[in-house]
Amino acid sequence: MMHKNMREATKTNQDLLFKRPYIWIVTLSVTSLNFLITYNFENLDVQHIYYYLVDVLTTYLCIEFYAMGIHWMNKRVPLYKDFVKRVTFQLTLHTLSVIICTLLLNELFDHLFFEGQRLSLSFVFYTKDTLVALLFILLLHMIYFGLFLLSNKQNQESLHLAPDTRIKLKDAFTFKLLDQKEIIGVYSLLGITYVVDTGYNKFSSELTLKEMEALLGNRFFRANRKFILSKTIIDAFESGSYGKIEVSLKTHNIVDLPQKIVVSRDKAAQFRTWISGDSY
Repeated sequence: MMHKNMREATKTNQDLLFKRPYIWIVTLSVTSLNFLITYNFENLDVQHIYYYLVDVLTTYLCIEFYAMGIHWMNKRVPLYKDFVKRVTFQLTLHTLSVIICTLLLNELFDHLFFEGQRLSLSFVFYTKDTLVALLFILLLHMIYFGLFLLSNKQNQESLHLAPDTRIKLKDAFTFKLLDQKEIIGVYSLLGITYVVDTGYNKFSSELTLKEMEALLGNRFFRANRKFILSKTIIDAFESGSYGKIEVSLKTHNIVDLPQKIVVSRDKAAQFRTWISGDSY
C-alpha cells in the first residue's frame, strides 16, 4: 500500500510537463527560444510568421513524441525503482529517438509546406539546429529529473511524518500491517522476501528486497543481495578475509535465518560508517 502511494506521489510533478496547458507553454517557449537563436530579427518579414507557426506544430509533435517515450519508460523502467538505469535510458536511447523524430518531422514539413526549399538537407540545419534541439531535449530531461527528485523528497518527508507507516505482510493465510519501526531485518530466500519484527516473528512480503530497501530508509543497511539489516538484529561483527566483514545475527527461533552473513569488501566501508551512525 505504501509502495503504491509513493509511486503515485513521485510521478505527479514531472507529469505536469505533458498536461495541458503546460505542454503548450513548453512548446511555445522552446519554439520562441529556437526562433530567437536561429533568425536575425532585422530581416524578419511576414513569411517568418509562417515559419514560426510550422515550427510550433513541429515542436508540439516532437514534445508529444517525447512524452510518449516517457510514458513507455515509466512502465518499463520507473524512476522510483531504478533511477540510474532510467536516467541512462533516457539520456541515450530516448534522446536519440527524439532527435530522429525531430529530423524526420522537419524534413516532412519542409516538403509539405515549403517544397523542400527551406531546410531540406541543409548543412546548417543538420549542425546548428540539430545541436540546439539536442540542448533543448537535455534541458527537458534535467527539468523532468529535477521535478521527480523534488516530489520524491517531499513524498519521503510525508511518509516519515504520516501516522500510518505500515507495510502489508503475510503470516500463513492472514495479512498483517506492520509498522516500519517494528521491523528489524529483511531477507530473501528462494525468491521470497521475508520480514522479521522486533518479536522475531517472520512474515512474507509481496515486495522485492529492492522495493523494501527503498521504503525502509537509512535505519537499515543493504548488506548483500539477500539481506537488509537494522542494528537491532546484529549481535556482533568482525573483519573477515579479503576486506570483508562477517556479521553475526540474533536469529532466535528463525531456523532459515543464518547466524552469520558476509558484507562484501566493496560495502565494508559503507557498513562501518552506517554502524557507527546514530540511526537505530
